[in-house]
Amino acid sequence: MNSLKESENVKNLVISIADFLLSQSSSKFDSLFTRRLKLAVDCLEKVYSIHLRDYLRMRNSLSLPEVFERASNPVPVKNQLEAEQCKIRGNNLVFQEKYCLAEAEYTKAIHLNELNPVYFCNRADTRIKQGRYHMAIEDSQRALSLDSHYAKAYARLGTAYFMMNHPAKAARCYKKALKIEPQNQFYLRALGCITQPTNSCGVEIFSPIYRLKKNLSTLASNFAPLRGAGEYGYHTFTNEMRDLRSPSILHFSEMID
Repeated sequence: MNSLKESENVKNLVISIADFLLSQSSSKFDSLFTRRLKLAVDCLEKVYSIHLRDYLRMRNSLSLPEVFERASNPVPVKNQLEAEQCKIRGNNLVFQEKYCLAEAEYTKAIHLNELNPVYFCNRADTRIKQGRYHMAIEDSQRALSLDSHYAKAYARLGTAYFMMNHPAKAARCYKKALKIEPQNQFYLRALGCITQPTNSCGVEIFSPIYRLKKNLSTLASNFAPLRGAGEYGYHTFTNEMRDLRSPSILHFSEMID
């Protein structure tokens, strides 16, 4: 597993280098300079089997200059410690279901240390629970730009897409989370709920409210014995669906980091 992750990290680094070289080739009007840069990029793409989809996959990641800048200017230890205290306060507020206040604490943590993906992922959770799905997507993507192997960030992204009535995108996110954590039972069951595509008449159902009523109630009962144990936190599911933005689906999300 570690060797696979190292291999992917190497490829991501090469993609960043190739992307940087391509940006340089378009910034100068020197034909010889441009040809040589493109030749270098062609060589990298052939050696490391880089395709267009790889560039698209990395589009939300930090650029090479950004990585260099951050490595050259590490976050002071004092800021890191203060940020962790903000995160702890935010976590306590989440357990009290004070999501707006928790969001503010995570935002403080981010201002102190914007290199920690956990803060973005936790803030995404609070924003989802407040119905601010677009902002949650941005936070989840930012977390993934800092750590492309952060399974929980993919799950948060999937939840936000699901609540915006984009089940196909949600399913892709959960599949990515499962690729990182293949034994995660929450991801497996959540994906199963999202990818049940038909009703009794064989008609495709892509409505979150339908899935929440029909599928997640089953998920809740299946997880009932695990409630409050170990890694996951679950709450009692109710069928009282006040509206599409009901936070019921959020009761099945993993505990914050």
